[in-house]
Amino acid sequence: MNRFFLFLFTLLTLCAAQEDSGRYVDRIKIETFSKTKFGLIHDSYTYYVKESYDQIQKDYFPYEFLSIGYLYEDDYAADTVSCATDVCPKLRRIYAHTTIANGNASTRLLDSALKTSLGATNAKPIGFVAPYPGYCSSDDTVPIIEMYSDYLKQYVYWTPLRPHDYTIWNNYPDDLSRYVPKRLVGYALSGDSNRTVLYNAAPDFVKPIGKANYTHSFFPTYHSMIFIKNRTLVHVASPAAVDAYLKKTAEFPINQKFGVYVLGKGTAAEFTRLSAVCGELMPIYTAMNAHKNQTEFFARTVAAPYTAMAQSGWTFKENRRVCGGIRGLAPLREFKQKTMGHFVYMNDPDMIAKELGDLYEVTSKNLGYAPLDQFGFLLVNTAI
Repeated sequence: MNRFFLFLFTLLTLCAAQEDSGRYVDRIKIETFSKTKFGLIHDSYTYYVKESYDQIQKDYFPYEFLSIGYLYEDDYAADTVSCATDVCPKLRRIYAHTTIANGNASTRLLDSALKTSLGATNAKPIGFVAPYPGYCSSDDTVPIIEMYSDYLKQYVYWTPLRPHDYTIWNNYPDDLSRYVPKRLVGYALSGDSNRTVLYNAAPDFVKPIGKANYTHSFFPTYHSMIFIKNRTLVHVASPAAVDAYLKKTAEFPINQKFGVYVLGKGTAAEFTRLSAVCGELMPIYTAMNAHKNQTEFFARTVAAPYTAMAQSGWTFKENRRVCGGIRGLAPLREFKQKTMGHFVYMNDPDMIAKELGDLYEVTSKNLGYAPLDQFGFLLVNTAI
């Protein structure tokens, strides 16, 4: 009898130890390397972990750059536990796939389905991501978002651990790469420690900005610019309008930015889904007063004697925290220069305090709410 209980106790102890060992996983750093030494404008990047790389990644991307986060180490895939327990079965394996086209190397992060559809048989597994924040201790502040540039024909990957990268990428007129978000790869880990406990395998992660089993969504934004000719200021934001004025350097030799981003172009279906979560969208127009040769922003309708030149984008009618990304939303304000009479537009309180002083006064115009995040797209803290 004593032997039986001893055997049973030993078996239970072994099972508990196996379960415990299966609940831990090493974090593994996403190594990021750039083609140029300082990650210059129009640079390209590659991503891999430890020794999981192709030689072309070493050859084409020799300079170490800042990491975009940490993955669940891929060795966890081989960690089988004999006890009847499934730990975090929804983790997604991702792969790094590097190709060369026209002499340029490009790396894309793929999941299993995308790897199969692209026929990327030589893609290297680099680790796991979670399907939504909080699943198995993943971090809601580390979504990995795939960005694509039509101009450069290449992908890069953004996380909030490196939020200012996109500010550089979207810095007109120096950079016309204009990366836009395409796909949520998954949720990674911050670098707080080398190992992490895998908990919350059930969708029970709750934070003020989200709910259980939610994922982030994203939407393109346009960076508003001011083109200046003597006392004439023209405010535009859409890429087509920006490009047109960038070609008028002789006529408008000065351009300026105050960190204002408005929502960019989307399909009717995308706007419907966004409105369902974030509320009514307000169209923002650039309009010209021909008598004064000045432009202003107007929401919804353009008042006489102004004539609409172009739609610059959209703002939100109300401030919903779930649609505010990292820093939130703030009212887009119109400021009038007291002596010259021209207008500027800002929504960042720090920028307003720094740039304006006593020379400007705020008007009563309602232009809605615009994102404070300045990385070129709207990060929505829910699925749309």
